Amino acid sequence: MTAKKLFVLLLSVSFLVVTVGLAVAAEEKKMAAKAKMAEGTVKSVSDTSLVIEGKDKKDLTFAIGEKAVESAKKVKAGDTVKVSYTEAEGKMVASKVTKAKMTEKKAANPCAAKNPCAAKK
Repeated sequence: MTAKKLFVLLLSVSFLVVTVGLAVAAEEKKMAAKAKMAEGTVKSVSDTSLVIEGKDKKDLTFAIGEKAVESAKKVKAGDTVKVSYTEAEGKMVASKVTKAKMTEKKAANPCAAKNPCAAKK
């Protein structure tokens, strides 16, 4: 094999290795944007955004992603929701919006909820 052919072969292999490396790095970066969860009360919802008041009383604004369009249409102001989202380019992008069930606080004495007089004994 001549030196010229060997050089072209090494250059081709190097190009292939660099291209594969860049593709792997891009995929790892994409996977690094793991989904996060937020829960709160809907303040407003539109075709492109959702604003909820989080548990810490701060407003959280989400862009409605392609996957969340249908589920976002099912909620309205006042609903308690869970939002699955990722962060991309400094924005929170909702991928799924579901209504959350309200959890009732149980009385210290379960019988007191059924019979208030029983709690006074």
